[in-house]
Amino acid sequence: MSKTGFIKELSKQTGYDEEKCMIIDNVIENYFIFGRKNKDKIIKDLQIKASLSEDDSENVYDISMRIITGEIKNKLRHPFKSQD
Repeated sequence: MSKTGFIKELSKQTGYDEEKCMIIDNVIENYFIFGRKNKDKIIKDLQIKASLSEDDSENVYDISMRIITGEIKNKLRHPFKSQD
């Protein structure tokens, strides 16, 4: 999935506008998303940079994880399918 695809999907699932989702994407890209310590850092950064509450930050993190892991699973099932 491309960066713009991720931002659009995140916007669709969270209800935030694409500008806020770009900020969220930038925060997530700064860390290796799979890791307990990084989860806490990502949630803190989302609170600061995207002006989200702690609950909203955790929700956005969970949604992002579902989007990313879903895309990884899809690529593993269909390795030669178009990646658009």
